[in-house]
Amino acid sequence: MARERDLTTLEVLAIAIKSEIEAIKLYNRMKEKSNNSDLQTKLSFLIDQEKNHERILTEAYRKKFPGVELSLPQKTLVPSVSDVLSREATLKELFGAAMEAERKSEEFYMALADKTHDQSSRSILEYLASMERSHLSILEAEFRQLEFSEDYNTDDFLRGERLMNVGP
Repeated sequence: MARERDLTTLEVLAIAIKSEIEAIKLYNRMKEKSNNSDLQTKLSFLIDQEKNHERILTEAYRKKFPGVELSLPQKTLVPSVSDVLSREATLKELFGAAMEAERKSEEFYMALADKTHDQSSRSILEYLASMERSHLSILEAEFRQLEFSEDYNTDDFLRGERLMNVGP
């Protein structure tokens, strides 16, 4: 990840925390747009994961910078829902933004892990990168289903009306 200068630890943590908060907003928006209860459950899982990441990063911030007020940046890795996507954005557009955000987050955390000499920090960053990669896999699988069938965004998809009866 090329930059004009290396980020300070304070900047890294603030960017990462802001990214997790924006991811939570994005997944909540996707959940609101979805009519498929299975997809909503998966999005709830992703929301919980991102909340946990925010907690981990906030705890690291407080431990590393006790007494320093957390100041979140305006811009971050994750596209801001209000900045990037209109209120009328489709679920597919939201998926596109979410998948791009997960890719960028994984790259960000891995680039930082490669630079750090502190084993504890490296472990946390590698963990976060692997979690973002797993989130991307979930999103890609769900997006393929959404592209495959327009009914996927409804509970009708789960009733098996499009499934073929195989067997005797």
